[in-house]
Amino acid sequence: MISISRTFRVAIVVVALMSLASQAQAAALTPANIRMDFILGGKHAPWFVALEKGFYAKRGINATIQSSTGSADTVRTIGSGGADFGFADIATMIVAKSRGTPVQAAAQFGYVPATVLWRDEGVIKGIKDLVGKSWAISPGQAQWYLMPAYCRINKIDFKSIKIQETAAPIQPAALVTKKADFIVMYRASNDEITEQAAAKVGVKLSRVFMKDTGLDIYGTGLVVRDEDVKKRPEFVRAYVEGTLEGLRYSRDNQEEALKILLKHKPELDSALTTTQLKNALTEVFLPVESVSVGLGYMKPEIMDKTVKVINEYFDVERKVSAKEVYTNQFIKR
Repeated sequence: MISISRTFRVAIVVVALMSLASQAQAAALTPANIRMDFILGGKHAPWFVALEKGFYAKRGINATIQSSTGSADTVRTIGSGGADFGFADIATMIVAKSRGTPVQAAAQFGYVPATVLWRDEGVIKGIKDLVGKSWAISPGQAQWYLMPAYCRINKIDFKSIKIQETAAPIQPAALVTKKADFIVMYRASNDEITEQAAAKVGVKLSRVFMKDTGLDIYGTGLVVRDEDVKKRPEFVRAYVEGTLEGLRYSRDNQEEALKILLKHKPELDSALTTTQLKNALTEVFLPVESVSVGLGYMKPEIMDKTVKVINEYFDVERKVSAKEVYTNQFIKR
């Protein structure tokens, strides 16, 4: 009995010491708020993998992952100091940069993944038929900035499109229930939500990828503050490298990545999340340059084109240069 009692006391002391050591380690880490581009879903698994597997902690940061109402909100929050890092639409970030928001991209996660979706019932047969149709959209979403440029590139009269302001979460329902003629979604995100909603009521959809029809520029990426790049480069490096390690691990261990995400966000629909993650890793996040050069690497010629398109077709306050909107200094080649 004495031996058991002593063993029990020793065990309590060991557990207490481990807890204190863990608290001390957490206190030594630099807090970092990471804001995503939208409502959390399958494509955000790499960030939770980086958190769970210690990819952030081993680089000295104690990460907190936040959802968002859209890329504009994310970029604005980072620029004002409300979050340290983010994941957002690069075009939206460049527009904000032209208006004075001190941010830049430190890695790319593929080309524009936006899709134009409509009901396959013969009224709309192609993007030229979007003229005069209703579009369910909410100001502040990345699509709000993409669509006018997309229309100009494809010689579609954007002013003829009937804007129907609709909260982002209910846009799929608006399309399926015929309250809007078309919507613009993101592959590996709300594109799959729309697909799921349509399947439940037997509605067939047609889809066009913007990147395949004129808007072949970088889509989403890791967004950081200019000041941190200059004054706290190791802080930025910890975020970029930790996230990219999470992306690499998710690519190689997709089933485990899904389990980690659902552990942190059990409220997510498992089937939908599985599809989103699969599409993110096979269709969106890993373009050729990420595979052949280095994860997240931004090709100068593509960034030049991205900036040129945005300067010409987007509602910028001033024309920006490519060199001020991105850096590859944190990418391992």
